[in-house]
Amino acid sequence: MSAYQELTQERAAELIALLARVEKPVLIHCKAGADRSGLAAALYLAAVSKQGEEAAQEQLSIRFGHISVPLTGASAMVQTFVALEPWLGFPDS
Repeated sequence: MSAYQELTQERAAELIALLARVEKPVLIHCKAGADRSGLAAALYLAAVSKQGEEAAQEQLSIRFGHISVPLTGASAMVQTFVALEPWLGFPDS
């Protein structure tokens, strides 16, 4: 994963499948621990543990160190989640 490129639905599906089958607890970490880690955590909450859209989106927030400024690298993680929301079961987002 790159913090600067959106993740495709195919790659997101691969990540979700991995997160679903690994032994828990699982540590997710990237260089800064907020961008790629945040997206992975958001996908886990949305698709594996079914905790809902709000809980998933919260993973990509300032609370967890993610600062998304449009047209910067980190915004690709938020754009990925937004693009995947209908596929994740959040069609009204």
